Amino acid sequence: PYKYSRKCMNLTAEEKAELKAKGIVPSIRFKVDYKELIFNDLVKGELKFDTSLIGDFAIMKSNGTPTYNFAVVIDDHLMEISHVLRGEEHITNTPKQIMVYEAFGWESPEYIHLPHIVKEGGKKISKRDGDSTFMDLYNMGYLPEAIINYLALLGWSPEDNQEIYTIDELIEKFNVKRINNSPAVYDIKK
Repeated sequence: PYKYSRKCMNLTAEEKAELKAKGIVPSIRFKVDYKELIFNDLVKGELKFDTSLIGDFAIMKSNGTPTYNFAVVIDDHLMEISHVLRGEEHITNTPKQIMVYEAFGWESPEYIHLPHIVKEGGKKISKRDGDSTFMDLYNMGYLPEAIINYLALLGWSPEDNQEIYTIDELIEKFNVKRINNSPAVYDIKK
C-alpha cells in the first residue's frame, strides 16, 4: 500500500519558507511509531496490524479541515463513547484511531466490526443499487417493529429459536457474543 515517505518531516526553515512562497500549504501528519498494534474486536477477535505498513497519515488537511480518523477520536472521546459499532470495511481505520487515542493518553473504546449484509449472490446491499432502505420498507406497509425484528436477526442469533421479538425483548436478549462473523444474506421474500 502507499505509504508517505516522510520527505517533508525534516525541512529546514528556509525550505519551508520556499514552499510557502510557492503557495504550497502543508497538511499535518501523525507520526506513526512502527510497531505491531494489537486490539480485540468483539466480533472478529484479536486483530494485529503492522503500523509500518500504515505510514504517517494526515490528521489535518491543507485547508485546515481535520480528517475523519482524527476528528472521530476527539468526538467519540468527548461524547464518552464506550463502544464503536460499524461495518467491517472500517477495520483498517481502527489502528489509526487507536494510535490517536494513545497519543492523547485516552482509553480507546471497544470495537465491534459488523459483517456486511449481502443480497443473494453475495453482493453487498447498497442504496446506490436501488436496494430497499428502512423507509422504503416502511412505505410499503411493513411495521417498524417487524423491520427491526428482521434486521436484528440478520447476523445475530439468540440462544433460543424464537423468531419474533418485541423491541424490549431484543434489547434484553441481545448479546454481542452472538453476532455472526460471516455476512448475512438479506432475503427480501422473507
